[in-house]
Amino acid sequence: MSRGFTQKEANKLIVQAKFNKILENIEDESIKEEILQEIDKRLD
Repeated sequence: MSRGFTQKEANKLIVQAKFNKILENIEDESIKEEILQEIDKRLD
């Protein structure tokens, strides 16, 4: 049993955090969701 995040999970969190700053400026929620889904897809 390990503690914390796996390397993959940690990388995903870092990338998502970086994109959140950009996504805050997008008002259209559907576009935000589409971008987030694409990020998740590419990181998996």
